[in-house]
Amino acid sequence: MDTNSLCRRNVIRGCRRHRTPALSLLAAVLFILPPSACWGTEAELYGSAGVRPEAVRQGGLGSCYFFATLSALAQASPQVIQRLIQDNNDGSYTVQFPDGKKETAYPEDLRYARESGFDRSDSLWPIVLFRAYAQRVLRESLLTAIDGSNVFPLLKSSVRELIASKDFLLLAYDRAIRAGVDQSGNVDQGKLEAKLKEHMKPLGIPETIQNSLVEMLRSKAFFDSIVEMVKQNGELFGAYRAVGQGGLPERAILTLTGKKARYLETHSRLVAGPALALAVKSHQPIIASSREDSGEGLISAGRVGADAKDWYAPSHAYTVLGYETLSGRVKLRNPWGNHPDPDGIFTLPLATFVAAFDGITTASR
Repeated sequence: MDTNSLCRRNVIRGCRRHRTPALSLLAAVLFILPPSACWGTEAELYGSAGVRPEAVRQGGLGSCYFFATLSALAQASPQVIQRLIQDNNDGSYTVQFPDGKKETAYPEDLRYARESGFDRSDSLWPIVLFRAYAQRVLRESLLTAIDGSNVFPLLKSSVRELIASKDFLLLAYDRAIRAGVDQSGNVDQGKLEAKLKEHMKPLGIPETIQNSLVEMLRSKAFFDSIVEMVKQNGELFGAYRAVGQGGLPERAILTLTGKKARYLETHSRLVAGPALALAVKSHQPIIASSREDSGEGLISAGRVGADAKDWYAPSHAYTVLGYETLSGRVKLRNPWGNHPDPDGIFTLPLATFVAAFDGITTASR
């Protein structure tokens, strides 16, 4: 699958005596603080460009849906993004989502995401939001996996509380998955167990507790749930070819703004023109989804001009930056930050837009 594609469409029998009893698990580790956030960061949070669409540059993962959404929010209501992020003045940033849930992006993970090519933005705010979004997805998935597992009830309750209220165990799972997943989103259970123990060691968690937490992975329902989550969210963990590669703009809009989003098919100018005009006038974020057809196919069929090779990518998310009602021209941006240069920005006649794009996603008013 194209790395920039957009998809639309158990048993633990109780704690053994030589291990820390489940009742003491929570008390034994609640005092542990998250990993030290003493690393500095070279880029500023908003950089010289501020919160603008041009500041967003997608990396090598199939995360166009998320970065196109960030670019759309930066165009429509940059103050929304600024309200989300709190600088903790120690290299970490806390993101408070509209529903009140919070995630903290730590310097080590921001640096890893940058060095791994998850993001190429000039400033930090896009990758801070990407990391917070990824941690939120993982936290919610782990809680669901715990609830559905056959783990000993007292251990289940303790671990659930740790995942729900603390960061250190969540980060251990996050880093273990990133270190152990292959590029198709496959997770080897033995490797995940080893990586989880490796990432728990620096946190000062006693070995007996580490063993209990690793043993939890041997609950089939728990492990299978993690595997499915990684498969469906591969771009969040560096899996370039996971089956679920590429999420939905609707989910990103809801998480970042608290507003439900809607997808509208725009297969005719009579539908596309008024919908674009209304969304622009209402200052709504707008994400356009290109067709699955190859650029060559659209060109040979005469649906788009030969210049499509300079801006078109199949099954890809773009940001709509504007629409001129009188001229009928749509201004778009590729979240790659290029194709075309500079900054991935280009304009199309409405007829060409309709031929190249399946539909648009906007936030509800």
